[in-house]
Amino acid sequence: MQQAHVSIIGAGLGGLCLAQGFKRAGIAFDVYERDAAATSRGQGYRIRIDADGQEALSQCLPANLHALFRQSCGGARSVQFLNCDLEQIEGRPARGWRTAAVESDPQPKAHDLSANRQTLREILLCGIEDRVHFGQAFRRFERVGDGEVRVQFDDGEERISTLLVGADGVNSVVRGQLAPAAEPVDTGAVCIYGKTAATTALRDSIGAALCTGTSVIFADGFAVILDPVLFPEPLPVLAARLAPACRLNPVDDYLYWAFIGPRASLGVSVTGLPDQAHLTALIEAITRTWHPRLRTLFARGDANTLTILPVRSSPRAIATWRPGPVTLLGDAIHAMSPAGGVGANTALRDAAVLARAAANGPDLRQAVSRYEIAMREWAQAAISASNDGARRLFCAATIHEA
Repeated sequence: MQQAHVSIIGAGLGGLCLAQGFKRAGIAFDVYERDAAATSRGQGYRIRIDADGQEALSQCLPANLHALFRQSCGGARSVQFLNCDLEQIEGRPARGWRTAAVESDPQPKAHDLSANRQTLREILLCGIEDRVHFGQAFRRFERVGDGEVRVQFDDGEERISTLLVGADGVNSVVRGQLAPAAEPVDTGAVCIYGKTAATTALRDSIGAALCTGTSVIFADGFAVILDPVLFPEPLPVLAARLAPACRLNPVDDYLYWAFIGPRASLGVSVTGLPDQAHLTALIEAITRTWHPRLRTLFARGDANTLTILPVRSSPRAIATWRPGPVTLLGDAIHAMSPAGGVGANTALRDAAVLARAAANGPDLRQAVSRYEIAMREWAQAAISASNDGARRLFCAATIHEA
């Protein structure tokens, strides 16, 4: 195993968690990312880290970085269900959500944590910066020699590795060559993300109820997820105390929100996606008859943070491919609706199990095979949970069943 080298394509959460796991196991690796820098594009906002994601991070991160991750999060410990007039209604969270309001668990780790995605990525990058290569776009691979793989990049560079891991997201180029039939399909739904600074003035305007836990707001055929992201102390100060080598960028408290539903329900054309200016007008039109506190929340949102993405999903039957020195993790092989809140957590689980399998077995190919068999099973369950979450969010009749 000392001779092994792993090339990881993609420096998202899954790829970086895998890299940290390999570092901890003493396995040589390099991460290649097509973006020019870690800050080249937005990484999203709030992300819910469930018990699987937390366990994966604890297995892969060194103790100080794991402590920093946990201390930088808020707890997702309550959920309320509302209509557009802010009236309480009956409802149930997605199956994967774990909050104190739903389940009484004496171990806090079992409860979901609310992390800022970019902050988590900065933590995952800490200590492996010299092994993460930005501006390196993967082109193709070629199996060579006795179980090795040649990795080729757009700039003409090549690397011979024992294992190639495609962690390059829903538009995975590695998957396109390894399992081209596994491309995820457009579900017809979209998600519109944004955030609003959680200033004192805003909190006074919208009330404490919207600032203390997760709110799920049901409209006509779609829903809005609203989460406060409130940091216990300034992130640079927290990092200096727990992991001085890790430099975290400051982030002000904010309220994250996401509209999710079929295009028709949200007034989004079936051809193309609106730009930020049109998204602002679209949200204003959607919410014009809603409760004034909600209209205030969205009206004060940062227009520069508005993003719309199509919701894509892989088939429940996860693709298979020829066993060998190439594998996939995360959205590259099992993209799913964000409605269940388990997509990133499943990628983190992939990373931890693959790193552990590689560390514990002398035969890397057998380790990868064991990982792939297990991954397909839990990924199928995660896709089912995400589809179930989408039904709960989009269909009021389903949501309000006893």
